[in-house]
This record gives sequence, C-alpha cells and structure tokens, in this order.
Amino acid sequence: MKNNTKFLYGIVAVAFLLSVIGISVGFASMSSSLDVKGQAEVVPASWKIKFKDLSSATINGSATVVTAPQIESDTHIGDYDVTLSMPGDSVVYTFKVANNGTIDAELSDYTFATPTITGTGDTAAADAAIVSSNLVYTLTYADGTAIQKNDELLKNTEKTLKLTVAYDANATELPTSQVDISDMDITFTYSQK
Repeated sequence: MKNNTKFLYGIVAVAFLLSVIGISVGFASMSSSLDVKGQAEVVPASWKIKFKDLSSATINGSATVVTAPQIESDTHIGDYDVTLSMPGDSVVYTFKVANNGTIDAELSDYTFATPTITGTGDTAAADAAIVSSNLVYTLTYADGTAIQKNDELLKNTEKTLKLTVAYDANATELPTSQVDISDMDITFTYSQK
C-alpha cells in the first residue's frame, strides 16, 4: 500500500508540474511586448523679409534723378531725390519685397505718409497749392494693384512693387518758383500669418 501511495503522490506531483508548465506556456503565449522608439529635432523657423532688386529709375519727360535710392540693410531703401519740371514728368522705381524665411507673413500695417509740400518764392503758398493738387505719388504692386493691409507674403515668395513720383500729365499750372517736397516716407510692417 505504501508503494501505491508513493505512486499516487508521484502521479499527483507530475500532474501538478504539468499543469504549472501548461499555465506558464499559456501565459507566455498570451502576453505581448509593445515598444515605442523615436527621436525628434527642433529646427528653428526663420523670419527673413527684405527688400531686393531695386531698379534704376525709369524717367519720363524732363524729370531727373538728383540722388538715386539704395537698399540699406535689406529693410530700408535710402533717401532719393528727383526733380520734376513739367506736366507728365515722372520717375518710377521698381523693387521687390521678399519673404526668404520659413514662416508665412501678412502685411499687418502699411503707412504711406502725406508729403510735406513747401513753396520757396514770393508766391510760396500758391505754388505749394499748385504742386499739391498735381503731385502723383504712389506705391503699388507692379501690375498697378493697390497695396492693402493683410496682403499675404507667403514663405519663399516675393512681390514686385512700383514707386512713382510724377507731375500730373493733365496739369494746367506750374509753380512760379521751386517747391520742395519732403516726408515721402512709407513703412511696411509684416507679421506672422
């Protein structure tokens, strides 16, 4: 009987071991391992809006250029000085505003100053009034379209602008003495779109 008990214990022990091994195999076959691997980089965006490609003057009539403008530090077009003598005289410059950065921009502010017109002779006020009513001073896109706030300047694009200073071709009067025109300032402010 003792042998039967030993035999029974042996069978129970073997059965227990087989059941533990079976559960372990079953657990192992139902488990999964999930991994997430990767990397990231931070590449800073760039903001590069600038003027470029300023043309030589296109002159009409008897207009002359006293001082030609220059692009200074990519964001400033330096002082220019032109002389107009007759109706139809004009000086036209073209240049580009370029977005060489990686961020889309829009024109958030556009200031076109009102020129100061000052007569110099005995009839200074009358001369200033004549020039004031006949001065053509515009900045448009090259196709003549008006520049507007919120105009887009997308990354890696550029727009060509046209600056015109002229004496109206339909003018019927000229000043009797020299008239000085100053404060012909234009400011663009671009912001992230």
